[in-house]
Amino acid sequence: MTKAMFVIVALVVGAVVSAAHSVADEGPISGAVKAIDASGKTLTLQTTAKGETREVTIVLKPESKIVKFARPPESAKTGFVEQPLALSDLKPGWIVSVTTKHEGGNEVAEIVTVVLEKP
Repeated sequence: MTKAMFVIVALVVGAVVSAAHSVADEGPISGAVKAIDASGKTLTLQTTAKGETREVTIVLKPESKIVKFARPPESAKTGFVEQPLALSDLKPGWIVSVTTKHEGGNEVAEIVTVVLEKP
């Protein structure tokens, strides 16, 4: 293999690894709501991946959406409708899925979706 070919292969491998890493940083995070800090605009989730449990703190910005899906109030309609929620509506123990982006060392919520409301 020539030196130029080796450099090209190394660059391609580096780009693939870098792309995989950025996708891992910016993906949905699912877990149980552990804590809600309305004044600090953060949500702490307890997540489990590969047999390990950890806590992830997610920052919410004004443009972050929190939603749940519910049956429409009219019995004639079928399916589910999106209902917006406030951070204060979330309860510890609820299961959520959060689409995030990585900003300045923080996980920042784009959309928080309630998956399961637990009493």
